[in-house]
Parts: sequence; C-alpha cells; structure tokens
Amino acid sequence: MDYARSSWRLMTWLRERLHEVTATEPQVPASGVRLVFVQFGDYSEAYSRLIERNGAENYYAQRYTLDFVAELARSERVSSVTVVTFSRDQALHELAPGLRSCGIELYPASGAARHQELTELVASLEPTHLIVSAPIVPLLRWGLEQGLPVLPLFADSFRGDDLRTQVRNARLAFVLNDPRIQFVANHNLAAALDLARIGVIDSKIVPYDWPAVVSPRQHPAKQAPTGDWGLKLVYVGTVSEAKGVGDLLHALRELEQGGLDVTLDVIGQLREPAIEALCAELGLADRVRFRGMRPHAEVRRAMREADVVVVPSRHEYPEGLPMTLYEGLCSRTPLVVSDHPMFQLRIRDGENALVFEAGKPGSLASRIRELTADAALYERLSANAEQAAEGYLCPLKWDRLIEAWLNPAHGAEIQRNLLSAQEITAQSA
Repeated sequence: MDYARSSWRLMTWLRERLHEVTATEPQVPASGVRLVFVQFGDYSEAYSRLIERNGAENYYAQRYTLDFVAELARSERVSSVTVVTFSRDQALHELAPGLRSCGIELYPASGAARHQELTELVASLEPTHLIVSAPIVPLLRWGLEQGLPVLPLFADSFRGDDLRTQVRNARLAFVLNDPRIQFVANHNLAAALDLARIGVIDSKIVPYDWPAVVSPRQHPAKQAPTGDWGLKLVYVGTVSEAKGVGDLLHALRELEQGGLDVTLDVIGQLREPAIEALCAELGLADRVRFRGMRPHAEVRRAMREADVVVVPSRHEYPEGLPMTLYEGLCSRTPLVVSDHPMFQLRIRDGENALVFEAGKPGSLASRIRELTADAALYERLSANAEQAAEGYLCPLKWDRLIEAWLNPAHGAEIQRNLLSAQEITAQSA
C-alpha cells in the first residue's frame, strides 16, 4: 500500500509540473458544437416519458436534466447534442431537431466490459466536446488523444484497499491529471474530496449538485408513534448486495424474531434476483414488498409515510452522495444509515440520523430497535432534519457547471467552486 501511495504522489507531482508548463484553455468554437454525453440510464425512454408524454419522474431532478439538455440542443452555438447511454444496445435516432440518442450495453451479464465498442460508437458521432459521466479510462484517454475538450462529470467514490482497486484508481488519477482536462467534477463535497485522496490535482476538482427541488420545510417534524408500533421501513435505490439490501433483509429477520412488528418497502430497480430469493429463504415474503421503479412523487410520499428510511450501502459501493439521504432528510422521517465514508461529511450520528456498521445486520437491527425505544431520539432526529438539509447541497449546480465549461468566458463560476485548501486540510485532519 505504501508503494502504491508513493507512486500516486509521484505521478501527481509529475502531472502538476507538466500542468504548469503546458496547460491551455480549451478552444470552444462560437457555433457548430457537437456535444456528446456518455452516461448511465436510458435517456431515450426518459425523454419519451417526460418530454413527449409529460409523464412522471423516476429520479430526483430528472426533468431538470432533460430540459437542460434539450435546451442545449436548441442553442444557436450547438450543432447537435447526442446522449450515449449504457443501459442497452440502441441505434442512433433523433428525438428532436439537434437532439439524438443511442446506446450500448456496456456491462453485459456475461463477458468483459465493451469499452472498445463504446469508444468506436462515440468516435462515429464525431464530437467536438465530450462529457463522460463515469470513470471510463479508455474513453477519457481517447477524447484527449482526439484533442477534444473533455469534462469528467462523476457521481462516484473510489474506495477499496486491495491492489487491483489501487491500480485502477492510480490509472484514473493519471488520466484526470492530464493538463488537457481543465476540470474534474464529482457530485457533492465528499466525493470531490475522494478524487483528491486518490491523487487527482485538487486545483482542478469541482463539487457540483442538483437544485433543491424539495425541502424539509414542506413537512412538519414528526412525533414518535404511540401505542403498538407496527414499524414501517422503506429503502430506495438499486436493489443489490453492495447497496446493503441483503443486510437489511437479515436485519429485518432479526427484528421480527425479537418480537418487533416490522415491514419493509423496497423501491428501485432489481439488479440481483438473488435478493428476492433471499427474502423468501428468510421467510419474509409477507413482510417485504419489492415495488420496482416508482414515480418520484410516489417515492417521496413513501418516505414521508414510513417510520424509518434506511440507507444501508456497503463501503465497496461507489457512492457519491446519494440524493436518497437528502430526500430522507426532507421527508422528516428519521434516517438509519451505514457508516459509508461518503456519508460522514453530511451525517451526524444521533443528531440527524443513526449510523450503523456497514455490512453488519446485527448493528443495523440494533440501531432500529434503539429508535423504536426512544421517543425523544426519534423526534430529535426529525426536528434536526431541517438544519441538516440546509447545508447538504453544493452551490454549483449541474447545468451551470456545463454551461460554464462550454463557455470559457463564464469559467470564473467554476473557479469559485473549486476545492479549497481548507476543505482538503479539514478532510485530512
């Protein structure tokens, strides 16, 4: 580990020296921009549902992102915007004048990641500007080799002490430190600081966020339930072991065996069918509802109506800072969350949430029992949610970040939001 860290420091030092000599501002033409986004999700489906049919959002601020991208495509200085997504193979097609979408199943269930095919697909689009919303080193490197302005726009953390993870992070940091990449963005402060931790030059890292489309002021603080407590839990997010859903099911079984009347709603895409099998194996079929993807308004309502919102992510899951935490605070329903490193800057145990040891169902069950037994604690967490939510979101929003990156004349907006020396020092302390 010491050798790997020394290697990262050496590479960072070399890149800093190179940056001082060769860094240049990206040259953005006044018109004819062919912008390519590479991102997760199914953009075409979302566009059809939200824009064409005026349907419901599935995710926080989903309509906001779609509207902004569509607005970019209508801009006089933009020739075209193409969104390349990872969810499935999909031929290039036009959604609106100047706005196109296509897709590739980047991570098939069997076989290796299709990085080469993704790069060839992006190359066929002949972009002048490239925004990459995942840490895909081959694609980032290709964009630099083509002389394109490249904006890494992540919502990831980079944890893990094994050698393979360290090498992968070192390769990523080396590419991100290339002077031709002017800024590296990550969602919220903790994830931005994690980039600095793996060796990315802090003077180019910028935290960004989504707008505050919900607020804790929309709801009064909750009172602790009285009488017989039939406890209702809710989980929102991808349904997988790494997100801690299996741990949550084991904790639920422990609570039930301890005599607590408890139910669970699981809202989100089922990525691992083994989770449902585990639920049946534990005898929880009558206690757990797998509700799949639900409209965002319904998700918010489920959080408000629940007694506890659980965020059980294991450390190995590359969380940035999930909006589930923010929305949980805004619902004023007490949170029970894991000790994932990305949560620690925003969550205070006993003040705005209860924190348990990730990957330990017994620890999770214990914190839930604690909440049921202490009405004052329950009400304190709900009351403190408003203050916790107030400082949760970063000032630079996703759309303003992209606008400023595309327009160097507005680059000062990004410069004002770069990581500060104080933030780096505070994280290291």
